[in-house]
Amino acid sequence: MQLKRLEAYGFKSFAERIVVQFDQGITAVVGPNGSGKSNITDAVRWVLGEQNIRMLRGLRAEDIIFAGSSARRALSVAEVILVFDNTDKTLPIDYEEVVVKRRLYRNGDSEIYLNDSRCRIKDIYQLFADTGIGHDGMSIIGQNRLNDILDSRPEDRRVFFEETAGITRYRTRKQEALRKLRDNDADLVRLSDIMHTQAAELQPLSQQAEKTKQFRALDSERRSYQLTALVQQHESLQKEQESADRELHVHEEAEIRAMQERKEKEDQKTALEEKMAAIDLRMGEQEQKSTELQSELDHLTREAALLEGRRDEGEKRKAYIEQQRQSAEVKIQTTLQEIAQIDALLVRKREECTGKEHALHEACAELERVQALVHTEEKEQERNAHARHAVQRVLARLREKLAAVSGAHQDSDHATSAQEELARRRTLLTETQSELTAAEDEARHIEEELCGVKEKCSRIQKEMEELRRAQENDEQQIRQTEGEMLRAQQSLEFLRRMQESYEGFGKDVQIVLRAQEPWRSHVAGTVADLIRIPQRFLAAMEAALGGSVRNIVTEDAQTAKEAIGYLKRNHGGRVTFLPLTTIAVRSPRDIDAKQYKGIIGWANTLVQADGQFQRVVDHLLGQTLVMETLDDALVTAKKEGYRLRIATLTGELLNPGGSLSGGGRRKQQTMLLNRHAEIEATEANLAAKSKLCGECRAAREEHQNAWQIKNRDVQRCTKQIEQLSGELLKNNGNRELLQARALDHAEAVQKMEHAEQERAIYSAQLAKKRVQLERHIAQCEAHESRFIYEREKLNQVGREYGAALKKTADSIHALEVELAALRTSIDTEEMHRKSRVLEEQDARKTQRDIAAQEKQLSEELTAGIARIASLSEEISAQEKLLRESRKNSSDLRDARLAHEADVRVLDEALKKCLLNLEEIRSKRHESDKLVERIHMRMGDCCECLLSDFGLTPESASVQAKHAEPQVVSAHLRELESAIQSLGTVNPNAIEEYEEKKARYEEEERQVEDLKSAKQDIEQIIQKIDQDMTRTFREAFRQIQEYFNEIFVRLFGGGIAELRLTDKEDILNSGVEILVTLPDKKRQNLSALSGGERALTVIALLFSFLRYRPSPFSILDEIDAPLDEANVSRFGDFLQEFAKHTQFIVVTHRKGTMRAADTMYGVTVEDAGVSKVLSIRLKDYEAEQSA
Repeated sequence: MQLKRLEAYGFKSFAERIVVQFDQGITAVVGPNGSGKSNITDAVRWVLGEQNIRMLRGLRAEDIIFAGSSARRALSVAEVILVFDNTDKTLPIDYEEVVVKRRLYRNGDSEIYLNDSRCRIKDIYQLFADTGIGHDGMSIIGQNRLNDILDSRPEDRRVFFEETAGITRYRTRKQEALRKLRDNDADLVRLSDIMHTQAAELQPLSQQAEKTKQFRALDSERRSYQLTALVQQHESLQKEQESADRELHVHEEAEIRAMQERKEKEDQKTALEEKMAAIDLRMGEQEQKSTELQSELDHLTREAALLEGRRDEGEKRKAYIEQQRQSAEVKIQTTLQEIAQIDALLVRKREECTGKEHALHEACAELERVQALVHTEEKEQERNAHARHAVQRVLARLREKLAAVSGAHQDSDHATSAQEELARRRTLLTETQSELTAAEDEARHIEEELCGVKEKCSRIQKEMEELRRAQENDEQQIRQTEGEMLRAQQSLEFLRRMQESYEGFGKDVQIVLRAQEPWRSHVAGTVADLIRIPQRFLAAMEAALGGSVRNIVTEDAQTAKEAIGYLKRNHGGRVTFLPLTTIAVRSPRDIDAKQYKGIIGWANTLVQADGQFQRVVDHLLGQTLVMETLDDALVTAKKEGYRLRIATLTGELLNPGGSLSGGGRRKQQTMLLNRHAEIEATEANLAAKSKLCGECRAAREEHQNAWQIKNRDVQRCTKQIEQLSGELLKNNGNRELLQARALDHAEAVQKMEHAEQERAIYSAQLAKKRVQLERHIAQCEAHESRFIYEREKLNQVGREYGAALKKTADSIHALEVELAALRTSIDTEEMHRKSRVLEEQDARKTQRDIAAQEKQLSEELTAGIARIASLSEEISAQEKLLRESRKNSSDLRDARLAHEADVRVLDEALKKCLLNLEEIRSKRHESDKLVERIHMRMGDCCECLLSDFGLTPESASVQAKHAEPQVVSAHLRELESAIQSLGTVNPNAIEEYEEKKARYEEEERQVEDLKSAKQDIEQIIQKIDQDMTRTFREAFRQIQEYFNEIFVRLFGGGIAELRLTDKEDILNSGVEILVTLPDKKRQNLSALSGGERALTVIALLFSFLRYRPSPFSILDEIDAPLDEANVSRFGDFLQEFAKHTQFIVVTHRKGTMRAADTMYGVTVEDAGVSKVLSIRLKDYEAEQSA
C-alpha cells in the first residue's frame, strides 16, 4: 500500500486546487518559511481523522479554511482528498484504490467520504488501525512533535508501541467486550430489582382477583336491571313526545291565522302610506316652487336696494371729481411758471461753462506739447544709455574672442589615426544590427505564442471558477434539499406514528382500535379517518361534527356490542359507536335556498366518503346547513323559527332552539380531520425533494468531471507558459545585450564623424576671425566716446522742460475745479426742471382722467334709474305668484293630516296583532323546546343502550325484564349496596395476576441467559488479554533491539534502552526511554541537546519501521536541529528504509534534499496563497548528464 495522490482545495493557504502526486521512495517538500509546506502534513493528518485543531496549528475549526487575502476573497469550504493504492489489500476493504475525502464548511458542517460513500471519523480510525499510519502511530511527525514524544508520560508514550505492535484492534475489541459486560451487569441488577418487586405484588394481587370475580357476577345482574330501567324510560318518553307534537300542531295553526290577519292590516297601511307619499311628493314640489319664488323675489329686492345705494354714491362722486378738476388746473399754471425760471438760469450757467472749457482745452494742449518734448528727451537719454552699454558689452566680448582665437591658433590638428578607428567602428555596428534584427523576429514569435497560451489558460481558469461556483451552488442546494427532506421525513414519520397510534382520539377510542379481537376486523375506523373534507369547509365541519369525529363506525350493532363489552372488561371509558346497519338518516328540512343569502348547502353534500360510509355522513351532517357568515346564519335561523342546525365557514354553530357556539379552533381536532390529507401532501413534497436532490447530485458530478478536465488543461498550459517564459526571458536578455552594443557603436561613430568635420572647418576660420575682431574693437571704442558727449547734452535740456511742465499743470488744475462746480450746478437745475415737467404731465393726465370719470358716472346714473323702475314691476309679479303657491301647499297639508289619522288607527290594530302573534310564537317555541328536550333525552337513552349494552331500543325491549318500575328500582338499590360492600375492586385484577405471573417466570429465564452471557464475555476478554500480552511482549523485545542498534549507528556508539515501568502489568505499563551517549554518563532526556533529542526520536522511528514497515511516513522538518553530518546520516537511513516505506519529508536541509527521489517546491505567488511546483530529481539528473 502507498499514498498515491493528495488533492486540496481551500485548505489553509491552498486557495486554488492543488494536486500532489506521490511515488515510491523519498519525496521532499521544500520552500521558504511561511510558504505553506507544513500545510501538506496538516492536510494528511486532518483526513486521517485528526480532530484536535491545535494539532493542526489552529484555534478554531474554521482556521483551516482559506481566510482570504488582499487579492482574494475568503472561501467557504475546505476539502482534502487522499488516494491510496491498496492492491496488496493492506487495508481491510474490497477496493484496489481507496479514496478518503474530508470536507469542512465555514458554518461548521463537516463531511467525510470513503470511496464516495458518506461515513464517520470512527470508520476511518478503524480502517487505518494497526497499519502503522493509524491515529496513534508515529508515521506522521509534525513540527514540534519531537518534544511531545520525548516529554510525554510513559503511559501516553505506550500508544506508539501498541500501534506498531498491531494490538490497537485487540484493545478496541476488549473495550467493546467490557462495555457489553457492564451492560450485562446493569441488566442483571435491574432484573433482580424488578423480580423482587413483582414477588411482593403477586400475593395481594391474587386476593384482588378473587374479589373481582364476585364483583363481575353482581355487576352482570345489575346491568340486566339497568337495561330494564332504560327501556321503561324510553317508552315513557315516547308517550310524552306524542303529546308534545299534538300541542305543537295546535300552536302552528294559530300562528298561521295570526299572520294572515297581520298581513291584511299591513296591506291597508301600505296603501295609505303610498297616498301619503304622493301627497308628500306634491308638497315637496310646492315647497320647492315657493322657495324658488321667494329666492327670486329676495334677489330682485336686494338688486333694487343695491341700485339705490349706487345712485346716491354716484352723486357724491360727481361733486368730488369737480373739486379734483379745479385743483389740477391750478397746479398746471404754477408748474409752467417754475419751468420758465429754471430755463433762464440754465442758459446763463451753460455760457459760463463753455468759456471755462475753452480755457481748459488750451491749457491741456500746452501741457501735452511740453510732455511730448519731455518724453522725447527721456527716450533719447534711454536710447543713448542702452547704446553705450551695448557697445561696452560688445567690446568686452570681442576682446575675449580675440584672446581665445589667439590661443586656439597655436593648437594645430594632432589626431591622424581617427579615420582608421571610424572605419572599424562602422563595421562592428553593421554586424550588431543584423544580429539584433534576428533576435527581435524570434522574440515576436515567442510573445505571440505565449499570448495565445495565456489567453487559453485564463479562459480555462474562468471556466473552472464558474464550475467551482456551480459545484458550491450544487452542494448548497443538496444540503438545503437534504435538510428539507429530513424535516419532511421526520414530519411524515411523526404523522404516520400519530396515525398508527391513533394519537388525539383519547384513551378509550385507542383501546378499541388497538384491540386484538376477532370483532376488530368489523370496525371500519373513526369518523375522522373515513371522511375527506375540502380545506374551505374544514372549520364548518369541525363545528358541525364536534366530538363526533371520535365516533367509531362498525359494520353492525353486534360488533359495537362486543367492543363495548371489551371496553368494560378492560376498565375503559365510554365510546360512541355508529353501526352501519342501525343508524337512522333523517331527510333535511325543505327550505327555499334562493330565498336566503349566503347558503352553501347541506353539510353531508360537501363531505366526501366511500359509498358504504356515506350513510354515516348523512346521519351526522344531514340536518346541518352550511352558510357563509354568522350574520347570514342568524337571519336564516330567525326566519325559519330557530328550527335549523347551521354551521358557518368561520366555525360558529347555531343549534335548534336558538343556542349559539363559537370561538377559537382546537388545533388537535383540526389535525384529526386533516391527518390523511396532510400525510398525502407531505409524501408528495418528500418525493419532489428527493427528485430535486437526485438532479442536484447528478449536476454536481457533471461539474466535478468538467472541473477535473479543465484542471488538467490548466496544468498543461502552465507548463507551456513556463517553458515559453523561460525562452522569452533568455531572448530578452540577448536583445538587451545586442541593443546596448549597437548603441555604443552608433554613438562612437557619430561622435567621431562630427569631430572630423569640425576639425576641418575650425582651422580655416581662425585667421579670418582674428582680423575681423581687431577691426570691430576699434569701431566700438569710437562709438563709446560719442555716446558719453550726447548724454551730457540731453541732461541739460531735460531740466528746462521739467520747469515748464509744472507751471502748466498747476493752471489746468485750477480750471478743472471751477468747471466741475459749474457742471454740478447745471446738473442740479436740470433735475429740478425735469421734476417740474413730470409734475405738469401728471397734472394734465389727472385732468383727462377726471373728465373721463365724469362722463362714465353720468352714464351709470342714467342706466341705474331705468333699472330701478323695471325691478319694481318684476317684484310685484313675483309676490303674486308666491301667494298662490303658499295657498296650494296649505291644502295639501290638510289632506295629509287626514291620512295620518287613518294610519295611526291601523298601527294600533297591527300592534295588537303582533302581540297576539308573539304570544302564539312563544307558546310554539316552548313546545319546540319541549319536543327537542324529549328528543335529546330519548337520544341519550338510545345512546346509553347502544354504548352500554350494544342494543337498539327495539332489541333491548325484548331482553328487558317484565317488572314494575318500583320493583326494578328496589333491585338496583340492593345490588348497588352489595357492590359497595365489596369495597374498592380492581376490575382487571384477574388478568393482571396472570400477566404478572407470566412476566415473573419470563424474567427468571432472562436472568439465567444474562449469567451465561457474562461468563462468555469474561472468557473472550481473558483470551484478548492473552493475545495482546504475547504480541506486545514480542514486539517490545524486537523494537528494543532495533532501537539500540540504530541508536548506536546514528550516534557512533552509546547505549539506548526501552524499559517497561511495570513488568508485571504489561498491558497497562508505560514505556521509559533511557539513553547513554558515547563517552558520557546516562542522562535524562530533558538534558539532551536539540540535535540529540531529534536523533533519539529518529532512532525510535526507524526501529518502529524496521519491526513493522509503515506504508508511508510523513516527517515535517524533523531534521531541523541536526548538523550537516547527522543530516547526511539521516538521508542514508531514509534511502535504506525507502525500500519498504514511502517517505514524504518537509525539509530545509540540502543533505535531505540530496537523498530525495522527487521534490516539490511550495511558493507564495499572491499574498497568502501557496502554489506547488514539482521535479523528479532522477529524471533531471539523467537529462543533465545527457
